Amino acid sequence: MDVAFTLDFRNPARRPWRELWEDNLWLMREAEAMGFGTLLVQEHFFTADGYGPSVPVLLTALAERTRRARLGSYLYILPLHNPVALAQETAVLDHLCGGRLDVVVGAGHRRLEFRAFNVPETTRPSRMEEHLDLLTLAWTRRPFSYRGRYYDLTDVEVSPEPLQQPHPPLWVGATQPQAAARAGRRGLHLAAASAEPEFFDAYLSALDAAGHSRSQAQVSRQWSITTTFEDPDVVWDRYADLHVERWDFYSRIRSEIGDPLITPDQRQVSRRYRAKELIGTPGQILDVLRQACATMPLTRIINSATAGLPVREVLYPSLKLFADHVLPDLLAL
Repeated sequence: MDVAFTLDFRNPARRPWRELWEDNLWLMREAEAMGFGTLLVQEHFFTADGYGPSVPVLLTALAERTRRARLGSYLYILPLHNPVALAQETAVLDHLCGGRLDVVVGAGHRRLEFRAFNVPETTRPSRMEEHLDLLTLAWTRRPFSYRGRYYDLTDVEVSPEPLQQPHPPLWVGATQPQAAARAGRRGLHLAAASAEPEFFDAYLSALDAAGHSRSQAQVSRQWSITTTFEDPDVVWDRYADLHVERWDFYSRIRSEIGDPLITPDQRQVSRRYRAKELIGTPGQILDVLRQACATMPLTRIINSATAGLPVREVLYPSLKLFADHVLPDLLAL
């Protein structure tokens, strides 16, 4: 089992930007020293709090600060990127980090971003398919040609080629069974955002139908984790505004793109969001994650943190407690 750590680099308190980024990069470097196997940088565009402002820049900084952990996007919003340019960018990153790069991509679900890039949101599925074609072609064939719905390219050569051959591990983020099946059909790894059995069944069935080996497939899932010996509800209440702000952002943008919005009643909202936060002692955290591993085909657990919490005073002690008392057992699974 691989255990990863991710941050979104949001700045709800409006701290000086460089100070915030340096604190977050320090924490990710500390996570490597604690034994986390992968460090992931998130992406969004045009948010007031600077959510995931630049995946390649932050991954470059991590490549310079780390030596062992794998590094990756979490995730590139693929329909908003030129896939050939992204192939070149990630090939460079793969060399800079010594072949430690994972590339995680997804369809995106924020209307403002699609409008800002002048990309119709209704084209998300077809662009995902075409961009995945182009991304893998650009990594593996020199030169390559392609004619599709959005791109008509002849004799394009991407240089340098990735350090990892034939290309860095490619993961597809998914929240729905049809998106999980897309990853399975292509034999790609799955970054899961669901716990439903039918979701994983769709992925595994698509792997089988396309003749891909289950033994080569990797599956990740993220939890927002706070490891503490305090009363979990006291910890939640202390930073409830930050937790609610975080989950409300996701609810809003998903409802804009067509997913149902949860109830607007604030008490119900708070209870719903509280259930999304895994807060507890090391033993309680371990029990939840062990149960998840027993019911889902996971190969990577991702520990995420809520933006705005004091990095050195709150996030670091929680992460260290997790690393000392939970991580060793997970790595042995």
